[in-house]
Amino acid sequence: MKNPFKSPLIYIIGSVLAVVGLGVPFGIYGITCIPSLNLDPFPYVYLLWAITATYFLLGFVIADIQIARHRRKTKNYDGKVEKEIKCKAWTIRFPFFFASAILLSVGLVFEAWAFIAGSYPLPFAI
Repeated sequence: MKNPFKSPLIYIIGSVLAVVGLGVPFGIYGITCIPSLNLDPFPYVYLLWAITATYFLLGFVIADIQIARHRRKTKNYDGKVEKEIKCKAWTIRFPFFFASAILLSVGLVFEAWAFIAGSYPLPFAI
């Protein structure tokens, strides 16, 4: 069960997912802040929370589908799952949970900033 936590490749995949999860809302926000476009700044915080929840749910659902496929293949519907299958499921699940934890921490910092300062930390904030 500890194999996914020891693999640096899993952390790299999780970090890439986190960078993509942070890059999408902040990239859209940066594009909407271009003065010549005459757009209102994009509310990046809402998309940040949506991507966080999506990563968490993807990590849970994809690994659960993997376990369900194994149960169906072996016709073991109510018994215990082998350790190898649990380890494989955690290998699939961990990068999404890692990226979700990073996005959650960034979102909580932004929410704390907004609570204390009255607006979100980027210029032209919502």
